[in-house]
Amino acid sequence: MEETKKDNKSRILYLEHYLTDHSDRENPVTTEELLDAYEKQGLKAHRNTIRDDLEALREAGIQIETVRIGNAKGYYVSNRPFELTELMVLIDSVSSSQFVSASRSRMLVRKLAGMAIEKDRKDLIATAFAANRVKTDNDVAITTLGPIAKAVKQKKKISFNYIEILPTMEVVLRHDEKIYHVSPYALIWYAGRYYAPCYDEEKGSIVPYRVDRMRNVKISNDAANLKLPFDLNQYCRSTVDMYGGGKAEEEVTLIAENDMLVHIIDRFGEDIKTEIEDDEHIRITLKVSPSYTFFSWIFEFNGDIAITAPAHVKAEYEEMLRKAIGKQKNY
Repeated sequence: MEETKKDNKSRILYLEHYLTDHSDRENPVTTEELLDAYEKQGLKAHRNTIRDDLEALREAGIQIETVRIGNAKGYYVSNRPFELTELMVLIDSVSSSQFVSASRSRMLVRKLAGMAIEKDRKDLIATAFAANRVKTDNDVAITTLGPIAKAVKQKKKISFNYIEILPTMEVVLRHDEKIYHVSPYALIWYAGRYYAPCYDEEKGSIVPYRVDRMRNVKISNDAANLKLPFDLNQYCRSTVDMYGGGKAEEEVTLIAENDMLVHIIDRFGEDIKTEIEDDEHIRITLKVSPSYTFFSWIFEFNGDIAITAPAHVKAEYEEMLRKAIGKQKNY
Protein backbone atom coordinates (compact mmCIF):
# COMPACT_ATOMS: atom_id res chain seq x y z
CA MET A 1 0.00 0.00 0.00
CA GLU A 2 2.76 2.43 0.98
CA GLU A 3 4.66 1.46 -2.15
CA THR A 4 1.58 2.24 -4.29
CA LYS A 5 1.20 5.70 -2.70
CA LYS A 6 4.88 6.36 -3.29
CA ASP A 7 4.54 5.33 -6.95
CA ASN A 8 1.49 7.57 -7.36
CA LYS A 9 3.35 10.58 -5.94
CA SER A 10 6.39 9.93 -8.11
CA ARG A 11 4.21 9.58 -11.19
CA ILE A 12 2.24 12.78 -10.54
CA LEU A 13 5.42 14.77 -9.83
CA TYR A 14 6.94 13.45 -13.04
CA LEU A 15 3.80 14.39 -14.99
CA GLU A 16 3.98 17.97 -13.69
CA HIS A 17 7.67 18.14 -14.66
CA TYR A 18 7.02 16.68 -18.12
CA LEU A 19 4.10 18.98 -18.92
CA THR A 20 6.05 22.02 -17.74
CA ASP A 21 9.04 21.04 -19.88
CA HIS A 22 7.18 19.98 -23.02
CA SER A 23 3.75 21.60 -23.29
CA ASP A 24 2.29 25.01 -24.00
CA ARG A 25 -0.60 26.36 -26.06
CA GLU A 26 1.27 25.74 -29.31
CA ASN A 27 2.64 22.35 -28.24
CA PRO A 28 0.07 20.18 -26.44
CA VAL A 29 1.07 16.61 -25.64
CA THR A 30 -1.16 13.59 -26.29
CA THR A 31 -2.10 10.72 -24.01
CA GLU A 32 0.11 8.44 -26.13
CA GLU A 33 3.09 10.73 -25.61
CA LEU A 34 2.50 10.77 -21.87
CA LEU A 35 2.20 6.98 -21.71
CA ASP A 36 5.45 6.68 -23.67
CA ALA A 37 7.18 9.15 -21.32
CA TYR A 38 5.94 7.19 -18.28
CA GLU A 39 7.24 3.96 -19.75
CA LYS A 40 10.70 5.44 -20.35
CA GLN A 41 10.80 6.38 -16.67
CA GLY A 42 9.77 2.91 -15.60
CA LEU A 43 6.38 4.14 -14.36
CA LYS A 44 3.38 1.86 -14.78
CA ALA A 45 0.35 3.59 -16.27
CA HIS A 46 -2.65 3.30 -18.59
CA ARG A 47 -5.13 5.79 -20.03
CA ASN A 48 -7.21 6.01 -16.85
CA THR A 49 -4.00 6.63 -14.89
CA ILE A 50 -3.20 9.63 -17.10
CA ARG A 51 -6.71 10.97 -16.60
CA ASP A 52 -6.51 10.61 -12.81
CA ASP A 53 -3.02 12.12 -12.61
CA LEU A 54 -4.08 15.13 -14.69
CA GLU A 55 -7.05 15.64 -12.40
CA ALA A 56 -4.77 15.46 -9.33
CA LEU A 57 -2.60 18.24 -10.81
CA ARG A 58 -5.67 20.36 -11.55
CA GLU A 59 -6.85 19.96 -7.95
CA ALA A 60 -3.40 21.13 -6.84
CA GLY A 61 -3.94 24.40 -8.74
CA ILE A 62 -2.09 23.70 -11.98
CA GLN A 63 -4.14 24.87 -14.94
CA ILE A 64 -4.10 22.12 -17.55
CA GLU A 65 -6.15 22.63 -20.68
CA THR A 66 -7.50 19.88 -22.91
CA VAL A 67 -7.63 20.29 -26.70
CA ARG A 68 -8.39 18.05 -29.66
CA ILE A 69 -5.50 16.94 -31.91
CA GLY A 70 -7.25 15.08 -34.70
CA ASN A 71 -8.97 12.16 -33.00
CA ALA A 72 -6.75 12.36 -29.92
CA LYS A 73 -6.76 14.58 -26.84
CA GLY A 74 -3.89 16.92 -26.11
CA TYR A 75 -2.92 18.62 -22.85
CA TYR A 76 -0.87 21.66 -21.95
CA VAL A 77 -0.07 23.85 -18.95
CA SER A 78 -1.82 27.18 -19.47
CA ASN A 79 -0.61 29.07 -16.40
CA ARG A 80 3.06 29.26 -17.34
CA PRO A 81 4.86 32.20 -15.67
CA PHE A 82 5.85 33.66 -19.04
CA GLU A 83 4.80 33.34 -22.67
CA LEU A 84 7.56 32.61 -25.19
CA THR A 85 7.45 36.18 -26.56
CA GLU A 86 7.72 37.58 -23.02
CA LEU A 87 10.80 35.44 -22.39
CA MET A 88 12.29 36.69 -25.67
CA VAL A 89 11.86 40.30 -24.50
CA LEU A 90 13.39 39.58 -21.08
CA ILE A 91 16.31 37.63 -22.54
CA ASP A 92 17.04 40.32 -25.11
CA SER A 93 16.98 42.97 -22.36
CA VAL A 94 19.52 40.99 -20.32
CA SER A 95 21.80 40.13 -23.23
CA SER A 96 21.81 43.69 -24.61
CA SER A 97 22.44 45.39 -21.27
CA GLN A 98 25.93 46.84 -20.91
CA PHE A 99 25.31 46.97 -17.19
CA VAL A 100 25.29 43.17 -16.81
CA SER A 101 28.60 41.35 -17.31
CA ALA A 102 28.94 38.73 -20.05
CA SER A 103 29.27 35.88 -17.54
CA ARG A 104 26.22 36.96 -15.53
CA SER A 105 24.27 37.54 -18.74
CA ARG A 106 24.91 33.94 -19.78
CA MET A 107 23.75 32.71 -16.39
CA LEU A 108 20.58 34.85 -16.41
CA VAL A 109 19.75 33.97 -20.02
CA ARG A 110 19.98 30.25 -19.24
CA LYS A 111 17.75 30.71 -16.18
CA LEU A 112 15.16 32.58 -18.21
CA ALA A 113 15.38 30.11 -21.10
CA GLY A 114 14.79 27.32 -18.58
CA MET A 115 11.28 28.72 -18.06
CA ALA A 116 10.39 27.92 -21.68
CA ILE A 117 9.49 24.47 -22.92
CA GLU A 118 12.47 22.28 -23.72
CA LYS A 119 12.26 22.53 -27.51
CA ASP A 120 12.45 26.37 -27.42
CA ARG A 121 15.36 26.71 -24.97
CA LYS A 122 18.24 26.15 -27.38
CA ASP A 123 16.92 28.76 -29.84
CA LEU A 124 16.40 31.33 -27.08
CA ILE A 125 19.97 30.90 -25.85
CA ALA A 126 21.47 30.89 -29.36
CA THR A 127 19.66 34.10 -30.32
CA ALA A 128 20.74 35.85 -27.14
CA PHE A 129 24.43 35.09 -27.72
CA ALA A 130 24.42 35.75 -31.47
CA ALA A 131 25.03 39.50 -31.31
CA ASN A 132 28.47 40.90 -30.53
CA ARG A 133 27.40 43.31 -27.82
CA VAL A 134 29.51 45.59 -25.65
CA LYS A 135 29.45 44.29 -22.06
CA THR A 136 31.05 45.23 -18.78
CA ASP A 137 33.68 42.77 -17.56
CA ASN A 138 32.74 42.69 -13.88
CA ASP A 139 29.74 42.23 -11.59
CA VAL A 140 30.44 45.16 -9.27
CA ALA A 141 27.43 47.07 -10.61
CA ILE A 142 25.02 44.25 -9.79
CA THR A 143 26.21 44.05 -6.18
CA THR A 144 25.99 47.86 -5.90
CA LEU A 145 22.25 47.89 -6.61
CA GLY A 146 21.28 46.32 -3.27
CA PRO A 147 22.66 48.99 -0.91
CA ILE A 148 21.32 51.83 -3.07
CA ALA A 149 17.83 50.31 -3.25
CA LYS A 150 17.88 49.79 0.54
CA ALA A 151 18.99 53.39 1.14
CA VAL A 152 16.18 54.69 -1.10
CA LYS A 153 13.63 52.65 0.83
CA GLN A 154 14.99 53.71 4.23
CA LYS A 155 15.54 57.35 3.12
CA LYS A 156 19.21 57.25 4.13
CA LYS A 157 22.30 58.91 2.66
CA ILE A 158 24.94 56.84 0.89
CA SER A 159 28.69 57.25 0.45
CA PHE A 160 30.81 55.93 -2.42
CA ASN A 161 33.81 56.44 -4.68
CA TYR A 162 33.33 57.17 -8.38
CA ILE A 163 35.57 55.80 -11.10
CA GLU A 164 36.96 57.32 -14.28
CA ILE A 165 39.01 55.84 -17.10
CA LEU A 166 42.35 57.45 -17.97
CA PRO A 167 43.68 57.75 -21.56
CA THR A 168 45.90 54.77 -20.69
CA MET A 169 42.63 52.79 -20.10
CA GLU A 170 43.48 52.52 -16.41
CA VAL A 171 40.44 52.62 -14.11
CA VAL A 172 40.99 54.93 -11.12
CA LEU A 173 38.90 56.49 -8.38
CA ARG A 174 37.98 60.02 -9.39
CA HIS A 175 39.27 63.17 -7.67
CA ASP A 176 42.01 61.50 -5.63
CA GLU A 177 39.68 58.84 -4.25
CA LYS A 178 37.12 61.37 -3.10
CA ILE A 179 34.24 59.96 -1.05
CA TYR A 180 30.89 61.25 -2.26
CA HIS A 181 28.06 61.77 0.25
CA VAL A 182 24.64 62.06 -1.38
CA SER A 183 20.94 61.35 -0.87
CA PRO A 184 19.43 58.92 -3.41
CA TYR A 185 15.89 59.41 -4.68
CA ALA A 186 15.48 56.34 -6.88
CA LEU A 187 17.09 53.83 -9.23
CA ILE A 188 16.41 54.38 -12.93
CA TRP A 189 16.98 51.92 -15.78
CA TYR A 190 17.91 53.88 -18.90
CA ALA A 191 19.56 52.79 -22.18
CA GLY A 192 20.93 49.56 -20.73
CA ARG A 193 22.30 51.04 -17.49
CA TYR A 194 21.15 51.93 -13.99
CA TYR A 195 21.36 55.48 -12.71
CA ALA A 196 20.84 56.79 -9.18
CA PRO A 197 19.53 60.38 -9.16
CA CYS A 198 20.81 61.83 -5.88
CA TYR A 199 20.67 65.19 -4.16
CA ASP A 200 24.29 66.34 -3.99
CA GLU A 201 24.66 69.01 -1.31
CA GLU A 202 28.00 70.23 -2.72
CA LYS A 203 26.42 70.96 -6.09
CA GLY A 204 23.03 71.94 -4.71
CA SER A 205 21.26 69.91 -7.37
CA ILE A 206 20.06 66.44 -8.30
CA VAL A 207 22.83 64.50 -10.05
CA PRO A 208 22.23 61.17 -11.88
CA TYR A 209 25.18 58.96 -10.91
CA ARG A 210 25.87 55.90 -13.05
CA VAL A 211 25.64 52.83 -10.82
CA ASP A 212 28.28 50.89 -12.77
CA ARG A 213 30.80 53.66 -11.99
CA MET A 214 30.12 53.67 -8.25
CA ARG A 215 32.42 51.74 -5.93
CA ASN A 216 32.45 50.96 -2.19
CA VAL A 217 28.82 52.00 -1.69
CA LYS A 218 27.83 52.24 1.96
CA ILE A 219 24.57 53.21 3.63
CA SER A 220 24.94 56.07 6.12
CA ASN A 221 23.14 56.40 9.42
CA ASP A 222 22.22 59.96 8.41
CA ALA A 223 18.74 60.66 7.08
CA ALA A 224 18.64 61.54 3.39
CA ASN A 225 18.41 65.22 2.47
CA LEU A 226 15.64 65.17 -0.12
CA LYS A 227 15.02 68.91 -0.08
CA LEU A 228 14.38 69.26 -3.81
CA PRO A 229 11.05 68.01 -5.20
CA PHE A 230 11.46 64.93 -7.36
CA ASP A 231 8.98 63.44 -9.83
CA LEU A 232 10.41 60.28 -11.37
CA ASN A 233 8.45 60.41 -14.64
CA GLN A 234 9.13 64.11 -15.22
CA TYR A 235 12.80 63.67 -14.36
CA CYS A 236 13.19 60.88 -16.92
CA ARG A 237 11.52 63.01 -19.60
CA SER A 238 13.46 66.19 -18.93
CA THR A 239 16.98 64.83 -18.26
CA VAL A 240 18.34 63.85 -21.67
CA ASP A 241 20.54 60.73 -21.57
CA MET A 242 20.62 60.93 -17.75
CA TYR A 243 22.88 63.98 -17.81
CA GLY A 244 21.59 67.22 -16.40
CA GLY A 245 24.94 68.98 -16.14
CA GLY A 246 23.74 70.62 -12.94
CA LYS A 247 21.13 72.57 -14.93
CA ALA A 248 17.73 73.20 -13.42
CA GLU A 249 14.68 72.21 -15.42
CA GLU A 250 13.05 75.03 -17.35
CA GLU A 251 10.65 75.68 -20.21
CA VAL A 252 12.31 75.64 -23.62
CA THR A 253 10.63 76.52 -26.92
CA LEU A 254 11.51 74.75 -30.17
CA ILE A 255 10.58 75.30 -33.80
CA ALA A 256 10.54 72.06 -35.76
CA GLU A 257 9.55 70.75 -39.14
CA ASN A 258 6.22 68.96 -38.89
CA ASP A 259 7.65 65.47 -39.35
CA MET A 260 9.95 66.01 -36.36
CA LEU A 261 7.03 65.99 -33.92
CA VAL A 262 7.07 62.20 -33.64
CA HIS A 263 10.73 62.27 -32.55
CA ILE A 264 10.02 64.94 -29.95
CA ILE A 265 7.10 62.91 -28.56
CA ASP A 266 9.26 59.75 -28.53
CA ARG A 267 11.79 61.58 -26.35
CA PHE A 268 9.64 63.80 -24.12
CA GLY A 269 6.20 62.17 -24.19
CA GLU A 270 2.91 63.82 -25.05
CA ASP A 271 2.93 66.23 -22.11
CA ILE A 272 4.18 69.10 -24.30
CA LYS A 273 2.58 72.27 -25.66
CA THR A 274 2.25 72.55 -29.43
CA GLU A 275 1.19 75.34 -31.78
CA ILE A 276 1.11 75.47 -35.56
CA GLU A 277 3.82 77.91 -36.69
CA ASP A 278 3.11 77.72 -40.43
CA ASP A 279 2.26 75.06 -43.00
CA GLU A 280 5.62 73.31 -42.58
CA HIS A 281 6.61 74.04 -38.97
CA ILE A 282 5.33 73.50 -35.45
CA ARG A 283 6.19 75.34 -32.22
CA ILE A 284 6.79 73.15 -29.16
CA THR A 285 7.21 74.16 -25.53
CA LEU A 286 8.55 71.57 -23.09
CA LYS A 287 10.29 71.25 -19.75
CA VAL A 288 13.89 70.06 -19.91
CA SER A 289 17.30 70.45 -18.29
CA PRO A 290 19.14 72.44 -21.03
CA SER A 291 22.38 70.47 -20.78
CA TYR A 292 24.95 69.55 -23.43
CA THR A 293 23.19 66.22 -23.95
CA PHE A 294 19.96 68.07 -24.72
CA PHE A 295 21.86 70.26 -27.20
CA SER A 296 23.43 67.19 -28.81
CA TRP A 297 19.97 65.65 -29.18
CA ILE A 298 18.81 68.82 -31.00
CA PHE A 299 21.90 68.65 -33.23
CA GLU A 300 21.08 65.08 -34.30
CA PHE A 301 18.30 66.42 -36.53
CA ASN A 302 20.56 68.56 -38.70
CA GLY A 303 18.69 71.84 -38.24
CA ASP A 304 15.18 70.42 -38.54
CA ILE A 305 14.67 71.26 -34.84
CA ALA A 306 15.82 74.66 -33.54
CA ILE A 307 15.82 76.35 -30.12
CA THR A 308 14.08 79.73 -30.08
CA ALA A 309 13.62 80.51 -26.37
CA PRO A 310 14.62 81.35 -23.75
CA ALA A 311 17.36 83.56 -25.17
CA HIS A 312 20.08 82.32 -22.79
CA VAL A 313 19.46 78.66 -23.72
CA LYS A 314 19.53 79.51 -27.42
CA ALA A 315 22.79 81.44 -26.85
CA GLU A 316 24.36 78.51 -24.94
CA TYR A 317 23.50 76.12 -27.77
CA GLU A 318 24.97 78.44 -30.40
CA GLU A 319 28.11 78.91 -28.30
CA MET A 320 28.50 75.13 -27.99
CA LEU A 321 28.25 74.82 -31.77
CA ARG A 322 30.89 77.55 -32.28
CA LYS A 323 33.26 75.87 -29.84
CA ALA A 324 32.77 72.49 -31.48
CA ILE A 325 33.47 73.92 -34.94
CA GLY A 326 36.56 75.73 -33.64
CA LYS A 327 37.97 72.62 -32.04
CA GLN A 328 37.14 70.51 -35.07
CA LYS A 329 39.13 72.89 -37.29
CA ASN A 330 42.14 72.45 -35.00
CA TYR A 331 42.37 68.82 -36.03
